[in-house]
Order: sequence, then structure tokens, then C-alpha cells
Amino acid sequence: MVRSGGRVVVIGSANLDVVVRVQRLPAAGETVLGHQLEEVAGGKGLNQAIAAALRGPCTFVGTVGDDEAGRILVDRLQRAGVDTTWVARVPGPTGRALIEVDAAGENRIVVAPLANARLEADTVRNALDQLAPAVVLAQLEVPLAAVSAAAAWAAANGARFVLNASPVAVLPPDVLRCCDPLVVNRVEASAMLGDDPAASAPDDGVGALADRLAGQVTSVVVTDGPRGAHVGTAERIRVIPAEPVTPVDTTGAGDAFAGTLAGALANGETLPSATGCANAAAARVIQLPRAQR
Repeated sequence: MVRSGGRVVVIGSANLDVVVRVQRLPAAGETVLGHQLEEVAGGKGLNQAIAAALRGPCTFVGTVGDDEAGRILVDRLQRAGVDTTWVARVPGPTGRALIEVDAAGENRIVVAPLANARLEADTVRNALDQLAPAVVLAQLEVPLAAVSAAAAWAAANGARFVLNASPVAVLPPDVLRCCDPLVVNRVEASAMLGDDPAASAPDDGVGALADRLAGQVTSVVVTDGPRGAHVGTAERIRVIPAEPVTPVDTTGAGDAFAGTLAGALANGETLPSATGCANAAAARVIQLPRAQR
């Protein structure tokens, strides 16, 4: 099959993010006062598509509502140079994410999929048949049937399937085998393996997590914030260092990473080289408030 040169197709979610800044994140049952409120375009799929589009042609396949939020999200994608031909508008509300960000830039997020739950496997297959991308990038804020369809299409058509398995879900073995790479952070890696994330030492435990996951996938990337990323296959895992920065808001760092990784892979970069590009992109993002990105 003839491929679109370097094209990434992102199968994913688009949300209107409601972001509140707090001095510290509340404990269970506690109320704290926020001191800033923003509504910005977000969702893992949208964020990753915007990051991928910085490196080459990118199409977003997803579903938004017929409300004003849906219009805002489509406009944001188009302004970033993302092809929105395959963004469907459906009756009802667009997805939302409720995000708390503390003074250290750490966050806590709750996502309501809403229109994102309407993305269908047939739509994914039809889009990929027409677009014939080099790389297909997906996450898990849309129905698993849509993700499975993307993985199967990539396997059947010689495209590279990149899965950011977030939020964590139980995945069929055939989907895992297609992942090249599977992209997760340290906590998500522990959860996928059935471990207690708190039991994984941040300095020496991540390589072991990556090694265990590598036996289930074609390749794996386990990110670990300022400590970089563990990358590789069942034959070899290596560490790609992160850039030392002072974070302002870590929201979206993983999305910048995944989208940049996919874009770099579509341009022919090796997985370690693409991971270095992704680390740099994530470092740039977390030094800026959401409104300035």
C-alpha cells in the first residue's frame, strides 16, 4: 500500500479542559480554594495531534458534540494545522476534563468522555483506508473497539501502531502485540502489570517494569518524568535522559511526548532518537502555563 509521506493519524479524544489552580491538591473529603480558572482545548487525542502536527502531516479522527465546546476544539485543531476531515459532530455535549493543578505544577484529572464515547470502529477503519498513514497513534479515552480497529488496521497494512495506554485498561493480547511502541508512565506500567505502583522504586524499578512489558509488545517506552524514559524491546532496554527543567504545569506533558514521538517515528527516526525528541518536547511544554502553549 502506498503511504502518505510521514503522515500520522491520531485516533483519540477531544475535551474541553476545565483547569483550576490550587496551592495544594485536596485530600479525600477536603475542600480547598482555587485561585485561577481556565477553559482550554484538551483531551489526549487533541493534544497529541497538535504535537504530531509540529513534525509533519497529521489527521485527527474523533468525535465532538454539537455544542460550542465542539466548535472550539475543531477550531483549535485547525489552527494547529491538523486535518479535521474525520472529526464527527454528534448530538449532545463534548467531552470534558476537570483538572486541578497545584503550586508545584502537579495535577489530578477526571475525564468525562461524553461525545468521545461515540467514536465507532467502522469510522476508524474507513478513515485509515483513505488516509494510509505511516503511523497510527491512539490512547484509551475512546472506546476500546475503536482502538482495536486501529491496531488491526496497522498490523494488516504495514503501518506503525503507537498506543499511549492511558487511562489504564485491560487490553486484548492482539492489541498489545501490535504496539510499536506501547507508551506508558511508571504508574501506568505498574498498573498494567498488576503491581502496586507505590512499590516501584523510581530510580531502579522502572527498567524492570519496561523489561517485563517488553515481552508483551513489539516495543515499549516507559516514561519517568525528570528521570527520562526506558525504551526498547525484549532484547534490550535503554535509558533516554530527560532535560532538567522547573515545571510550571505538568498537564499535557505525556501528550506532548506521545505526539512528538509519533511524528518523529513517521519521519523515519529510530525509537531511541524519537524518544529524545519527545523528552525535549515534554520539557518545553511543562515550563509554560496552558494558556501560552
